[in-house]
Amino acid sequence: MDFLSFLVNSQRLTQWRPSGGPELMYIALSHESCDLDSVVSTLAIAYLRHRNPGTLQHNYMPVLNMLRRDYPSKSEVRFLLEKQQIKPDRHLVFRDDVPEELLLRSRFILVNHHVSPFHYCTEEVYDYRPYQCEAARLPIYCQRIMHPMHSCAALITERFDSPIYNYSNTHCLRVYELLHAALLFQNNNFTQYPADQLPHVRDFQLLQFLEKHLGELEAPQRTVLYDTLVRAVFDLNELTLPQVLRREFKLLRANNGSHLVRIALCCFPMAVTRFISFEFSQLALQQFAAEHSCDFIMLLGTSMQPRGGLVIKEIGLMPLDALRDMEDRRLFDHLIINLNAALEPFLALESYRGLDFMQGAFFFLNVWNIQYYDMLNLMQRIIYNWVSEDVYLPN
Repeated sequence: MDFLSFLVNSQRLTQWRPSGGPELMYIALSHESCDLDSVVSTLAIAYLRHRNPGTLQHNYMPVLNMLRRDYPSKSEVRFLLEKQQIKPDRHLVFRDDVPEELLLRSRFILVNHHVSPFHYCTEEVYDYRPYQCEAARLPIYCQRIMHPMHSCAALITERFDSPIYNYSNTHCLRVYELLHAALLFQNNNFTQYPADQLPHVRDFQLLQFLEKHLGELEAPQRTVLYDTLVRAVFDLNELTLPQVLRREFKLLRANNGSHLVRIALCCFPMAVTRFISFEFSQLALQQFAAEHSCDFIMLLGTSMQPRGGLVIKEIGLMPLDALRDMEDRRLFDHLIINLNAALEPFLALESYRGLDFMQGAFFFLNVWNIQYYDMLNLMQRIIYNWVSEDVYLPN
């Protein structure tokens, strides 16, 4: 079965029921961000496992860990998959396509993450990030492929290059083109490495393995491909404002024992000041807050740094109740004070003092090294400190 036929068949597997035999269902589950690296790696490893099934013909289904309605917001993913004739309605399975009953019956292969609510039935993990032992709670039999690389696509490419794991000698050019693009994009076209160090970088070695099958590219040709993907990231012309908000977001919760607060972090490749300048931006924010029961929304606007890679350049923090509640006012002040005082990471915030929108606070970052997960971790620490101060306040 070729790659596209495998993907078509994957949609049919959402209706799978056990037949009483030894065959099992394995779900390859992407990271919830569904970025290019996660999506490509999920599709590739599921196909590799399908082509190398072992003695039992188990079923392998790649699942993108997002709602189907949010797929258009992933502009670079959509662009790359469309180039390979992969269409969402025909070839892709999303989180909300899979019945709960099937989720409970399945085994899992976690791709580009290793902390999951399905940890109890996870048999394989592919992730290049440091292992979070306490949070992961993986079974002792779970195989962890967690080498120190710079992309998950590199880990998956290693599997294709291994005669042990790819004993069927499967080499699919369509899959290799996807992995090649993900490797190039995730490593920022390898511009951060001096030319004499490149041959020793594992991700670059695996890029060269792929080019042995695809045809070797010169540096200018790789740059053209990389620049095309970067343009796709910022091509938001077809998206509505609610889709931009849902492109990548995370909900944080804080409970000091008497007051529960929900904060949404929405990250998108657009200046925050541009987003709020649109006519219906306030309505979009209010609808998003109502859907997710948010008390605050933090907007994170990203830009491409000179050496490649998306970094946050603008922040906007907005209260949805106009700070009428005293506890919300205290938390709002706590967040602003601690964002300005943060040293790890240091944000070098510069306030947009004349900007009046939803009684929010807006800042420009005078640094080029703050990424989405840096902000997410910082906000989690700031919220934890607010909860701790309230919980342990002396009588």
